[in-house]
Amino acid sequence: MRELQPDLAASLASGCTTLCRCIRLIRTDGDMMGFTDHDAPIEVDGSTFLPTDGFEASQESAALGPSTGEWDLRAALTDDRLTQEDLLAGRYDGAEVEKLLVDWQNPTAYELLSSGTLGEVSSRYGLFQAEVRGPFAAFDRVRGRVFSARCDAELGDTRCGIDLNQPAFTTTTTVEVVLEPHIFLMTAPADQASGHFDGGTFAQGDDKPVRVRAHSVNGATARITLWQAPITPLEVGSEITLRAGCDKSFATCKARFSNGVNFCGFPYMPGDDFALSYPASSDGNLDGGSLSS
Repeated sequence: MRELQPDLAASLASGCTTLCRCIRLIRTDGDMMGFTDHDAPIEVDGSTFLPTDGFEASQESAALGPSTGEWDLRAALTDDRLTQEDLLAGRYDGAEVEKLLVDWQNPTAYELLSSGTLGEVSSRYGLFQAEVRGPFAAFDRVRGRVFSARCDAELGDTRCGIDLNQPAFTTTTTVEVVLEPHIFLMTAPADQASGHFDGGTFAQGDDKPVRVRAHSVNGATARITLWQAPITPLEVGSEITLRAGCDKSFATCKARFSNGVNFCGFPYMPGDDFALSYPASSDGNLDGGSLSS
């Protein structure tokens, strides 16, 4: 177990109830913000931490060895310094995060509990939640090629070779009905069946694109469900741009994009069922010949 600073250890030993948690957030552009679940501003380690409504930092998952140590940071978006627009625009992507345990009666008594970088961020109904990835998360990143039945290229990159600006893959249209902040209806293009935009992107103006969760067609109307509400609220008549999505399968690559020649997966690689199978009398001819014969 990690040894605490003497002053903080003494506070804990005395049954002290004057402990609070502080979060220091350092963006990639150098801007620093401090948040605390205490009810008053507090100065710790040269930084100012201000109270934040609904502030909550989950317990860190931990295990023996070099685990990633992930935890979640949640708060209400009532602080003018931290806005939904900045979060969804990616201005906090990769920000450094530090979690401190502090005796607010004696701010020199503090302990760094955890540190990491800000990962996936979601925001809805005035609340935001961010995944904090520990320092060992970098070791989980894939390096080089992955042998998988599905493609490991990104749709539209140089390995894929698809030009997403083609009319068949990009549609510019207008919103006709807004059902929820992240769900709307539009006129269905004649050549785009249900699922065409699944996993694709939705863009509106200069906002950061949002991923499409589901696309279904009913007659002349298409229903689009986004993973999260866009930065600029949906309005009837708003001009939007949708780009096709890909589920990384060989069948979709051939049928939707006619791009099987550039498929970057291994669709005929034997799976677990084949690898763990064994001969049986019902299999027919077991003379050691080709399975396709």
